[in-house]
Amino acid sequence: MVKIRQKLVSVSQAIKITNGKNNAKKYIVVHETDNTNNGADADAHARLQINGNSRQASWHWQVDDKGAVQSFEHFWECWGAGTYVGNSQGIQVEICVNSDGDYIKAVENAASLIAKIIKDENIATQNIVQHNYFSGKNCPRNIRAGKVPWSQFIEMVKSAGDIQNPPVATQKYRILTGTYSTLKAAESAAQVMKTSFGWLVYIEQDGANYRIKTGTFTGINTVKNAKIK
Repeated sequence: MVKIRQKLVSVSQAIKITNGKNNAKKYIVVHETDNTNNGADADAHARLQINGNSRQASWHWQVDDKGAVQSFEHFWECWGAGTYVGNSQGIQVEICVNSDGDYIKAVENAASLIAKIIKDENIATQNIVQHNYFSGKNCPRNIRAGKVPWSQFIEMVKSAGDIQNPPVATQKYRILTGTYSTLKAAESAAQVMKTSFGWLVYIEQDGANYRIKTGTFTGINTVKNAKIK
């Protein structure tokens, strides 16, 4: 099992370089850092994110030959995949390619990490994709060049976790808020949910008060992620 550590980016920093906290967590998006400089390992990339990345980019994990470092909880919509769907539905994993590291070991650690994420988040193995899948970018470059063939990488993930595809979630859920004392207050909160979160919402009277009820979410993980907002 890969060694895992956290160096989480602060909320104040995260809101500047993500789309918020409603990641659907449908995909694992595999990247390579493309930074071959000595010392450009997982710790270095984690520090880059904590200290304020100069690029308009963010990712959840960075992995090297020593272990994996987490920068963002999975509910954040990081700017890594290059498209709205990839960012809003993907967990972004960067494999380090620093020249003073062992690239093959880094790939093995990434496979082990992804095997864990799949189990933790109930993600299908067919939804492990390359950055290229969303944006067309030649990333992960070395894997795409065959240094570790993609088919072999997927088998490494399966072997690392004895992965079985999870059942498809079908159960529907709604979120029901606490009460608001006036209709105006409920309408104001409902407008935020509509415009900021893109939710379908309804206002219901509850005695002398008002509640907001959302449309349906499919699967318990999806509604839990939405509830965080």
